Amino acid sequence: MSETTDASQRPTILVVDDEAEVRALVREVLTLNGYNVIDTGDPVEARRIAERQPVQLLLTDVVMPIMNGMELAQRVEATSPTTKVLLMSGYSTAAVKSSGRPLLAKPFRAADLLAMVRQMLDSRSAFRRPVPPTPPRPGFGPV
Repeated sequence: MSETTDASQRPTILVVDDEAEVRALVREVLTLNGYNVIDTGDPVEARRIAERQPVQLLLTDVVMPIMNGMELAQRVEATSPTTKVLLMSGYSTAAVKSSGRPLLAKPFRAADLLAMVRQMLDSRSAFRRPVPPTPPRPGFGPV
């Protein structure tokens, strides 16, 4: 990013992890690479932040007390449908895999974090959960 880039034009990333050391590391890497970073260890507070201000990317740990990252992602998407979601976890669970959401596996290198964040921000649309099939309209069913 150019030094002349106005801070308000830089993408804002909301980092949520219950481990303060992980948050500090992620915040430092992202900030040094030109991103606006807001971080919290509290998923409830993260939800409030996402409701109050525009956030381009939610980067959340999956396994947290109070509310897991999957639930947080769903709640943020409900109130801010343009916010993209990137999960991070040291565990590879079936629920995460079946969600279809991108996952950054812990531990990760700074280069991997930056590459995933850039890929997410460059993608054309936010993650969309699979939509259930619409029921057939009367008269248009199988013959």
